[in-house]
Amino acid sequence: MVNVGDRIRLSSTKGPDRDGVVTAVTGSLLRVRWSSEAETTLAPAPGTITVLAPTETVEETVPTKKAARKKKATEPKADSGNKATPDTPSRTNAAKRTSR
Repeated sequence: MVNVGDRIRLSSTKGPDRDGVVTAVTGSLLRVRWSSEAETTLAPAPGTITVLAPTETVEETVPTKKAARKKKATEPKADSGNKATPDTPSRTNAAKRTSR
């Protein structure tokens, strides 16, 4: 298995072998920065990649985000008829005004 940071050699029947460093791994695709500073994304055929210098990767434990819990459906509260409207302030607003 190839990891990010590994130095690899890609063997080819069509040309010379190429050396590079793996910069990204996505599934079976590898992103490689070659010694010529060019980068290529490739899906290597079996037996074409040789890991020259593996990286010493330290696996970090990253806490995963838990899915938010769904709120249970609540029944609407009984309407007591004491809703505040723009013309009639609520009791708490009236109390705050008189206590100043």
